[in-house]
Amino acid sequence: MSPLLRAEAVSELERAVGADVAELAAPVDWYHTQELIAGVETPGMFDLRPLVDRYGIPEDLSGLRVLEIGTFEGFWAFELERRGADVTALDIDQLQHLDWPPRARPPEDGIRGDGFRLVKELRKSNVRRVGISVYDATRERIGETYDLVFCGMVLIHLRDPMLALERMAALCHGRLILCEEYSRRLDLIPGGGGAEFRGCSPWMTWWRPNRRTWLQMVEVAGFENPREIDRFKAPFTSGKSGVRSVVIHADHPASGLFERHR
Repeated sequence: MSPLLRAEAVSELERAVGADVAELAAPVDWYHTQELIAGVETPGMFDLRPLVDRYGIPEDLSGLRVLEIGTFEGFWAFELERRGADVTALDIDQLQHLDWPPRARPPEDGIRGDGFRLVKELRKSNVRRVGISVYDATRERIGETYDLVFCGMVLIHLRDPMLALERMAALCHGRLILCEEYSRRLDLIPGGGGAEFRGCSPWMTWWRPNRRTWLQMVEVAGFENPREIDRFKAPFTSGKSGVRSVVIHADHPASGLFERHR
């Protein structure tokens, strides 16, 4: 996958945002395919646009505060904002601060967030990006709690997914929407839970639980009524086989704010 925008898009983007051609052509690690302006798309690793409806996100989020965990270049943050939400998006600002398995950690460092800033400017968005790890996302650091916490394909990349879920539970007074990769192999064990250790993989992935274990982890972290909403295979844009994904919803014990949005 090329990390660069298509060459023919550069002049159009330059006119749209007044940016320097060299800056626009600089490598950007586009994780999601999304449309920047009419006819100009990013070369993402995943194009989730055909799958958005399968996440069970309420269409009307007007007046609700939403926290997105691991925004990368903002695909989900901007979608949640489009539905009316006041969105705060968390992500790490430096490459070396990601939760790498030691042998996979690159020797060089780098600044993250260029893609997010470009899309935000093009969309004239009000999404607030906060450059911290979910491990550090406490009420004291963030300053408020949220009606909805959204987390997509982040926990498999964390050494301590339970700590991350605990942080989310403490910041959520409404609903959790979680989407993660799951182990189909472990799902075939009748009544069993468990997780595959994936720290030796080249994908910066630590764990791959099965669906039952994801539900248990969400409940242990403090959420109520965890339930599976959907599952699907998220395809790579390269044409390779996709990632088996499960969508889970859960409620904070004091929830109820979403009744009017169902």
